[in-house]
Amino acid sequence: MGGRNRALLVLAGSNVLWAGSYVAGKAVLATWPFASLNMLRFSIATVVLAPVLWRQRRALPRGRGDRWRLVAMCAIGFVANKTLEYWGLSLTTATDTALLIAAEALATVLLSVLILGERLRRLEVLGLLAGAVGVDLVVAGGLGWPQGATGPVALGNLLVVAALGIEAVFTLVGASMVQRYPPLLLTAAAVAGSLLVWWPAGLAALAADHWPGLGLGGWVGAAYLGVISTAVCYWGWFYGLRRVMPGRLAPLLFIQPLVGTALAVLIRGERPSAATLAGGALILLGVATVVQQRQAPASNPPAVAGTA
Repeated sequence: MGGRNRALLVLAGSNVLWAGSYVAGKAVLATWPFASLNMLRFSIATVVLAPVLWRQRRALPRGRGDRWRLVAMCAIGFVANKTLEYWGLSLTTATDTALLIAAEALATVLLSVLILGERLRRLEVLGLLAGAVGVDLVVAGGLGWPQGATGPVALGNLLVVAALGIEAVFTLVGASMVQRYPPLLLTAAAVAGSLLVWWPAGLAALAADHWPGLGLGGWVGAAYLGVISTAVCYWGWFYGLRRVMPGRLAPLLFIQPLVGTALAVLIRGERPSAATLAGGALILLGVATVVQQRQAPASNPPAVAGTA
């Protein structure tokens, strides 16, 4: 097997494993608050990634500007984004979250237009519109937002959508950093740094909830999030990105929403509505349209799959 094919398999495997994050997260959130989940998840991940931090510590950013960029990556990607994503997941379903995550590629393209001044083709505009309608269907359970977007599930979906915007900002902020520093080292440093927020927030949330137990399923879910979703999947993703051209990543964008939805149905017994499935299909159609158009110029690689 060639190196590129092996890298594609690693990338695909990372996305399949990331798709399990939403079911694993729901297992923890059944008894623990989202802040405590993130405290436990990133504590486990920090222990697993500690050897990376130690061995490559001399390669950490030393200039003031890059240090502040690393702090921004930590605050945006592993505090703000995970706050909104897992707060939203605690209110909504694993199915809705998995389908909405696919829209991150659309959010990244939209921010590239608004912030970097990139131009859109006509079909890209249509793709963004299709994705927007799809998000509306998933969030509100049918057309009619904002009137239809009421109740805890709709609020959770809106929080997940907000998380996608934050993740898109994280992608733009970290784009230059990952070209100059080892990406897995940056991830390890940002994950460890996030504990400065998650430990006090997580302990306070547990105390306010009278220190609930986690249970076997919760511990398994937390271990999955910390070891698999964070340490293993980020390693696999960065390993593959160094060996695969961006244009070959397009099919990987569909793994997380499709596998995540299937896992939610099979493991959690969720039954997505027709509106949710239609919305998910429109999101995927929008992503496919935008990515296909972005593959044409080499200077505009497509947005890559989101992380959980």
